[in-house]
Amino acid sequence: LDSLIDRLGGHTMVAEMTGRTGRLVRSANGREIIVQQRGKAEDEVEQVNVKECIRFNSGQKLVAIISDAASTGISLHAGRSFKNQRRRVHMTLELPWSADKAVQQLGRSHRSNQVHAPIYKLVISDLA
Repeated sequence: LDSLIDRLGGHTMVAEMTGRTGRLVRSANGREIIVQQRGKAEDEVEQVNVKECIRFNSGQKLVAIISDAASTGISLHAGRSFKNQRRRVHMTLELPWSADKAVQQLGRSHRSNQVHAPIYKLVISDLA
């Protein structure tokens, strides 16, 4: 996940909404990888996720990555009340086993009062 975030512009461009308490971040000089805390306890991580959601919806961050830990209770659609009204491209790397959880996750980027419907892309791989 850290490599993907790095390739997508790093933590300054990618809103991470997961249950992780730490992450690996490239240093300012680009030569070192350092461990950075996202939050010490579950409550703190949830607060970080809420702030990341706000940063994405305001346009401060252009990419959002969510896990099952953040797949409920957040809106990532191109809402009329959000500064960031760009059309969302929702790429799913891992669908939940349960259909209702999958629909819940897909619903983060497709909601009422949106400017644009999202584009869904299901990513598949031969890797097991």
